[in-house]
Amino acid sequence: MTEILTIAPFPGREKCDFCSERPTTQLYACKNFLIPRTKTALFQQESVGAWAACHACAELIDGRRWSELTDRALTNFIKQHGVPRYAQFDVREQFREIHQLFREHLVKES
Repeated sequence: MTEILTIAPFPGREKCDFCSERPTTQLYACKNFLIPRTKTALFQQESVGAWAACHACAELIDGRRWSELTDRALTNFIKQHGVPRYAQFDVREQFREIHQLFREHLVKES
């Protein structure tokens, strides 16, 4: 039997795990996985449990529009953190890798 953890934030403080917008409207059960590029780091990072999505990201996930999801996440990340133009390709690639692992570890409804 596979155990699936769900970590719930304090009510009203939920943010989309993809683009950081509020409110969230959908939870996606997901198996745990290591975040790429941290596998050989001293402090590895791991995705644990379900992912929350806002309405816009949920539509992209449900429609299997993975590239658009990555673009949306990147655009919002750049707005929030001011990523220099020369680093944007690498940041997008990191999002793409994480979203691919999310897709591979997504728990399918039966």
